[in-house]
Amino acid sequence: MPKRKTTIYLDADVLTATKAAALVSTRSESAIIEEALRAYLRSRPGAAAHDELRALLDRVASASDLDEEAALEQAVHEVHSVRHERRSSSTRRG
Repeated sequence: MPKRKTTIYLDADVLTATKAAALVSTRSESAIIEEALRAYLRSRPGAAAHDELRALLDRVASASDLDEEAALEQAVHEVHSVRHERRSSSTRRG
């Protein structure tokens, strides 16, 4: 998957630790941050949701001529719809 540039804001101590980890491992700061985020996303209960979203994006992309950004927008809309339905059904039960 192609990489995209982004701006993030970190506490000074986190940034210093990231720079130190990059120096010690001879990898880039970007690689350190990406590895940490991937580990975090895999370790959370939300990892399954992330996998579902990725699968949905893949299905949308293969079934249409949408570009990646439009496919992501459509997928996010679908996820919001599902969440709304879940909330509505749990409200009716409760």
